[in-house]
Amino acid sequence: MTNDTFNQLLATHRDRVFTQALFSLRERRDAEDVTQEAFLRLWRQGGHLPADRVAPWLAHVTRNLCIDQCRRRSAARRHLGVADPEALEGLATAPGGADDPFTGLDLDDRQRRLLDALQTLPAETRTVMLMHYGDGTKLADIADGLGKSLSAVKVQVHRARLRLRLALGTADGASEQEGLA
Repeated sequence: MTNDTFNQLLATHRDRVFTQALFSLRERRDAEDVTQEAFLRLWRQGGHLPADRVAPWLAHVTRNLCIDQCRRRSAARRHLGVADPEALEGLATAPGGADDPFTGLDLDDRQRRLLDALQTLPAETRTVMLMHYGDGTKLADIADGLGKSLSAVKVQVHRARLRLRLALGTADGASEQEGLA
């Protein structure tokens, strides 16, 4: 892979990868680390990845790196002890915080409820839903990137939509689809 090719891929996909990491991790520094590692792994691929598979591959790698980061956090809490409850209480009173990817966005109550409902989904399912409805990625491309069959991804999306309907208390799926578009 040439430097120019890599720089073009970086410019094209950097914001999406960072946003996905920030949405999952909720900490800017960790999201920056995950983004850097994802693109380092892309560089190591050495151009062996077809251009049409870069986006789903990066989403898959980013999701796995976020899972690893969450595991490291959990291990650190187990080994280093529990955080000060008063400090945690202070964080809870400041919704979102500076590292909230949705800070500064004018979201209505329906959109906020949708984002909260998305957080109840498993990490991979949330990533699939955001890629499909948020980025407009085709289900076939998502399936390729995750190494799953198309039917498995379709079932995953269907079940996620049902869970979102229940979480949002809607009879039809129109509200969550509008919010994701």
